[in-house]
Amino acid sequence: MRVFFEILTVLVIGLGLGGVLSLYSIQNIHGFGALQIGQWTAWPQAGSQNADPYTKAKVAAAGEVPLGASEGIVFHAKTDKTGKRLLLECNYHVSGRTPPARLWTISIHNDDGTTVGKNLSLYSKLLSQTLVRQQDGRFTITVSPEASPGNWLRTRGNGVYQLILRLYDSPLTSTRGIVDPEMPEISLLGCPS
Repeated sequence: MRVFFEILTVLVIGLGLGGVLSLYSIQNIHGFGALQIGQWTAWPQAGSQNADPYTKAKVAAAGEVPLGASEGIVFHAKTDKTGKRLLLECNYHVSGRTPPARLWTISIHNDDGTTVGKNLSLYSKLLSQTLVRQQDGRFTITVSPEASPGNWLRTRGNGVYQLILRLYDSPLTSTRGIVDPEMPEISLLGCPS
């Protein structure tokens, strides 16, 4: 009887530890097919049959339907340019350019992919077609809880979040891609004291 309980204990510990490590790797490891440009990470093969097991598990755990390679690509950013996590209570600038795309959107999400805050949909995402840009095509988006002139994404509350940038009909998804794509930079402006 003692041997049975020892085996059962080893199985429970092994399954529990395996489950925790699997969840950690799905949430924190980029997988084999990750494309990382600055603070932004995407999984171009997420919507294809050629996706690696980690990418498939990440998509399944998130409960999302990934864009197919011919539709577009989705980038996630959880940190600013210094590597610190994005915080809802802080102010940031997202500035620069995106790779060419017919249309793109940028939005604020919790780590699990849900939209941050309730009834914020009007201020929690922007479309490329409605952005105020400089003459050279560059843009600056202020991400903060306080209203800001120009391009503004509203945050609310405390804690960490991520920005999701969806590029639709972009050369990044083709086999030839872009040699050196440019992505917007995320800079911390400040946090309330």
